[in-house]
Amino acid sequence: MPELDELTKGAFQEAGNIGMGHLATSLSKMVDREVKIDIPKVDIYPIQRIIDEASEGTQKSVVGIHLEISGDVSGGTLILLPKYSALSFVDLLRKKPIGTTHTIQEEEIKKLREMGLRLCAAYMKVVNEFLGVNLQIGEPKICVNMDGVGKFIKDTVGSLADEFIVVKGVGYVPSTNSRNEFNMLFEPGASDVIVAAVMKKMMG
Repeated sequence: MPELDELTKGAFQEAGNIGMGHLATSLSKMVDREVKIDIPKVDIYPIQRIIDEASEGTQKSVVGIHLEISGDVSGGTLILLPKYSALSFVDLLRKKPIGTTHTIQEEEIKKLREMGLRLCAAYMKVVNEFLGVNLQIGEPKICVNMDGVGKFIKDTVGSLADEFIVVKGVGYVPSTNSRNEFNMLFEPGASDVIVAAVMKKMMG
């Protein structure tokens, strides 16, 4: 598996930083709470690694939200939520005390799908503006499975490519343990487009 050079990593990191900043602002408005973000990480992931990391341990993802990306480059977004985070985000979105929601049914799924669409739209809007590229997002697909969302990831993201340049960020609400993992997945061929766009932006 090829490695990303520092220039390419830096370009995707810059785009990820800006996207995650606006995602945090959008999420903060939705839940009326402070939202913090971790510095995005960039690497090439085979699809199986994405599935494995989403399926491990106490933070196993039980909610997956995927939106396909098309335009100047192709790929997708993937929001992953562990069980506790999914339940607490529903409470925050409904302005209810955390701990109110115990199951995820049709109404809760609707709330999470709407959150996913709004977060992706906020992220992609600023990335498009910053890079001067044309990227569109598709309709959100959501899976809720207490046994894990590995099959969902394989069926949606795995149909696009065998490996991806992944820009992985985490947004979280302090003191609530509510966290979402936001992954931008680009096909490896996108690197030339993104690097050129960032270099053009930096050189004015």
